[in-house]
Formats: sequence, structure tokens, C-alpha cells
Amino acid sequence: MLVPADHPGRRITVDFFPDPPQPAQRDELDEPARPAWSGPPDDVLAGVVPVELVLGRSDSTVLTLSGLRAFPTGLGMVLGVRVRGPLGRRDLNSEVFDGPYEHVQDAAWQRGRLKWGFELADGQRVTNLDPGPWGEQPTGPDGAPDDTWQPSRPLLTGGGGDASRRSANRDHWLWPLPPAGRLRVVCQWLEQGIELTSHELDADLLRQAAERARPLWP
Repeated sequence: MLVPADHPGRRITVDFFPDPPQPAQRDELDEPARPAWSGPPDDVLAGVVPVELVLGRSDSTVLTLSGLRAFPTGLGMVLGVRVRGPLGRRDLNSEVFDGPYEHVQDAAWQRGRLKWGFELADGQRVTNLDPGPWGEQPTGPDGAPDDTWQPSRPLLTGGGGDASRRSANRDHWLWPLPPAGRLRVVCQWLEQGIELTSHELDADLLRQAAERARPLWP
């Protein structure tokens, strides 16, 4: 038998369900800062560098470099890929974002894969094929990573972005800020018909842009 809604037995107090537990208060400002080598700082407005560069081109594929953002600690940028022909059995997302790959990573693929990087004015080179630094970072007595440590070599690390079947854009971070002089940027993607190609940027202009960067908070 249904009980009428106004029947005393149907009365429900407003505190029938207890209040949810309050989360512990946490001061986000107490979070440790990311190491400078790991990516662009979140609290700095970068100096923008007007670079729109076609890194390499073939009948089917174009690689571009744009969106350069200069910080005192390094350079942020976007690697763009546009494809108007088939990638065969390849997936553009995996090729640009370093996996997950659904094909054998054999010697032939290693030779023909997407490669790009920089040669700094002091002769050091850094590419997207270099191993990451995270396995090199030591830990302190408590087992936590040593945030004072810095890699002994420049880094080019990839971040987020977007991709479709024929278009991809991926953020990258070059650490540290390149020294003054010539900055050579090189690319190659033999599997897509792009031979070894290089361009030169003026690192002095990049460093001047980094001087315009400013903190978002005092």
C-alpha cells in the first residue's frame, strides 16, 4: 500500500544524509616548484618570438616550428605536422607523440622515423631522440627526488598537444636558454620523404625575448 506524502511516517528530516567530510586544508603555495629543466614555468609570462618556420617539406608532409616562447630558463615551442598523403600503417599521433606504437620499432623504422633537434652555438646538440633525464635524477635520504639537481646536458622534451589523422601539434621545451650566437635547428623524416634539413635562428633575439619575460605575481 502506498503511503501519502503528507503522512507523518513519510516525514524526512533535512539532515537525513550527513554532510560530506571536509577535505583537509592545503596551501597550494607550499607545493614544491618544478625543476627548471622539466618545463616552462607556470608563473612567468614569456617573451614571444615571432618565428613561423617550415622546418622540412616533402610532397606529402610538412614540419613547422612556431609559437616560440622565451623564458629565462628555456624555450617553449610547438612542432606542427601536416600530412596530405597516407602514412601507410603508421599512426600520426603515435609518430609525433612517441607512442604507443603498434608496429615493430626495428632498425629500418629507427632510421626513417621523425627526428629533429638543435645545435647550440657552443657545439652541443639536443634532439627528440635523446633519453629523458628522469632516470638520472638522484634522490635524497628520504627517497624523494633531489630538486637541486640539474642535468649536465641540454634537453628537448615533448609535452601535450593534439592530433588527428592528418594534423598534429605538440609542445616542446628546450632547456636551458640557448647561449648567444647561432642556433641551428635540424629535422629529418625519411619515411615521409623529408631529407636532412637545417635552418639557423639568431639566439640573441631569443635571449632578448627572454629578458622581456616577467613574473605573473610579485
